[in-house]
Amino acid sequence: MRQDFKISYSRINTYLFCPYKYKLIYFDGVHVPINADITFGHIIHKTLEQFHSGKKQVYDVLFEYYDDVWKNDGFNDPHQIFEYYKRGKVMLTNYYASFINSNSKVLYVEKAFNTNIGKYKFVGIIDRIDIFDNSKHEIIDYKTHLKVWNQKMVDQDLQLSFYTYACKNVFGLNINKISIYFLSENKKIYTKRSRNEIINAMNIATKIAKDIESEKFLPDTSKCKMCSLKLKCKCSL
Repeated sequence: MRQDFKISYSRINTYLFCPYKYKLIYFDGVHVPINADITFGHIIHKTLEQFHSGKKQVYDVLFEYYDDVWKNDGFNDPHQIFEYYKRGKVMLTNYYASFINSNSKVLYVEKAFNTNIGKYKFVGIIDRIDIFDNSKHEIIDYKTHLKVWNQKMVDQDLQLSFYTYACKNVFGLNINKISIYFLSENKKIYTKRSRNEIINAMNIATKIAKDIESEKFLPDTSKCKMCSLKLKCKCSL
């Protein structure tokens, strides 16, 4: 086992998708090809991080950050760059309108945590934590893709379970609201996490960590067609 081995949502999600894909990325160092959606997601997250970390949270400054962090990596052509740029402008305009009318205060953005589950290092970054009604807290996870999940998908999202665990056990915060903010539609979908659901998520993380430690990397060939590494994988059909 490598000395830098750690658990994170992205690593667990990769393993759940396909154990062999996990091996390619985290053991063999194969890079996931950059595409427009990956780049765009990074741009929006970085824009909002800088906006909420800055002293002047006004409309014009938001778009100054947007232009500053914009990059063209991963886009197919100038037309696609233009279409994504326009989408981001609309997204951020709607976001700003909701933000200035909110009664919540942004407490943390891109809040990193580093702890342990048993013997395994457990790390992650929470997009945003708000405080409202003076002492209540909300976890907010941003999504920039076009598809808005249904309630069941939000309720079953493993990442939110990890974030809830970290807020309570690392930061000492009691969480009163948990949401995914679908920025493409400027829509939040709320969910809850029971104690048993948090325990179950930690058990999943521990089991996967043990499987990785044992180097169980059997490929899931049913997902080859939708895999971002299908052109670099010998198992791809």
